[in-house]
Amino acid sequence: MSVATNSLAAARGAGRTLDHLLERPRTVLATLAAAQMAATLVLALRVEHNGWVYFQGGDQIWFTTTGWLLGGLQLAPTEASYLLPLVQAPITWLTGPTYVQLLPALVVLNVLVLGPIALLCVYGIAARIGGRLLGYWAALLWVIAPYAAIPLFVERYHEKWTEQFLPQATGLTAMADYPSMVVVLAAAFFVTRSLSPQRVPDAVLAGLLLGAAGGLKPPNLLLGFGAALAYPMARRWREVFAFGAAAAVGLLMLAFWKQRTLGALPVLALQEVRLAAGATPAAFDFNLDKYVQLDLDHWRLQMDQLREFFFSPRLAQWAPLAGLLAVLRVRRGAIAGLLAGWLGAFIIVKGFNENADIQANTFWRLLMPAWPAYLLLLASIPLLVPRLFRRLGPRLTPPADHSVRARWVVLALVLAILLPAAATAASSRVAPPTPAIVPATPSGEILTPVDTSIAVTAERVGTGLRLSWRAGPWRAKVFYRVFRGTNPDGDLSCTTSNSVTWVCRYYAESVGTTRDHTFIVADPSPGATYRIGVGTNWANDPNLGDIFAFSPPVRAPR
Repeated sequence: MSVATNSLAAARGAGRTLDHLLERPRTVLATLAAAQMAATLVLALRVEHNGWVYFQGGDQIWFTTTGWLLGGLQLAPTEASYLLPLVQAPITWLTGPTYVQLLPALVVLNVLVLGPIALLCVYGIAARIGGRLLGYWAALLWVIAPYAAIPLFVERYHEKWTEQFLPQATGLTAMADYPSMVVVLAAAFFVTRSLSPQRVPDAVLAGLLLGAAGGLKPPNLLLGFGAALAYPMARRWREVFAFGAAAAVGLLMLAFWKQRTLGALPVLALQEVRLAAGATPAAFDFNLDKYVQLDLDHWRLQMDQLREFFFSPRLAQWAPLAGLLAVLRVRRGAIAGLLAGWLGAFIIVKGFNENADIQANTFWRLLMPAWPAYLLLLASIPLLVPRLFRRLGPRLTPPADHSVRARWVVLALVLAILLPAAATAASSRVAPPTPAIVPATPSGEILTPVDTSIAVTAERVGTGLRLSWRAGPWRAKVFYRVFRGTNPDGDLSCTTSNSVTWVCRYYAESVGTTRDHTFIVADPSPGATYRIGVGTNWANDPNLGDIFAFSPPVRAPR
């Protein structure tokens, strides 16, 4: 038998196998979802961690504290948006007020629920570009890309990628970045569905999901630039108005939350102009520079750092452009507009911002909501192979589907808009002394809960003072930092935010750190106020990490 005959028989066998798989998308996607969970489990066991605590950025404390207060129908001044605290609120009823106690539930939700949803959305968008075959390929890349990228970085960068970024990119943290990426991806998926005729319900659902993404983190709304390109290119005018109206409802919910918690919208800088007569009219200034910093020099620096740490920066830079040409080549212009606007908006607004730094390892996290667009463009590059599109023929035809049912739109409206609005309206602003305080520290002011389960006692021991406390159990190894406030009026200074919401700042000095439940203060100040701060971090290092809970105050005996 000739080589040509064997090759032809192998090709026909491969084609039959491929057709067999194309007829069973549920089996293929279930297998990929299981592989994704298994890979996340292996990562969770191998990278450095402390119990359930992996590397996190610090915002997780603020989100969980806000959710704990919201669970008690209380509002505090917070820069955090509403959706993640709302999800966490009922969980805190069972776990307590700290993110460490909440982590198991959040990680399970991310890995077992949001992870498969993200996989299905990647498959769904890719399938509308090049059929189920491209959908399988994109879904496979989605599973393996985070790990396949490891050897593409120089060895000295591996720790930052594997220990610091991958846990956030796979949902092992309490940060809002991973849920943001999934909800943005889901919104993009329903945008692609609504590009077909008679898909107004899909467009409404896409708009509601975009509003929910903004309720996680306002920069997620940048996906709207991609939708603004896609709908006109597809000439879907009813759908674009339905999408815009639904997204506007989400914006109103976000504005309502900010107004209730801060007393003003952060995008508007409230300035008091005090006149000689004593009047104080309020002048609003649109503070766009706070969110958009088109620093071209900073972007060039990031590309230099990419060249330093990545094996081929040119490949990383040109891959999405090649993928965009491939999507256009198969005549999916509207989807190309969606992906280009989606990725481009995030690169311009977040990538050019000084906070996005490859060396400091913040670049990847800040652009996480746009990585699905990058991956989808990367996955589309094989469509540029000459004659491949014609040879695969019907295998690249998008699968048929139907418009989303109205009950899913109603469910999204209730969960993303009506329930948050009701919870926000029913909640009252906390009064001083607040159950969550903001330590005035150089490292940053983070809203931190006062956990009444941390019971502290103080007693004289010779010339010293012995502090004893009980706390826990925690989901990680922790350390205890002893703080002392010497102000005779107490250790808190409470003021209002825009004369609306009370915030109590905590002023104290650290007098020591221990892992025990007792501490001897050798030089106690009579009448001073003491608190115990509980801290942890992924490396179990007392010199790192933020305090995630404070005890109630205890006064030293005079």
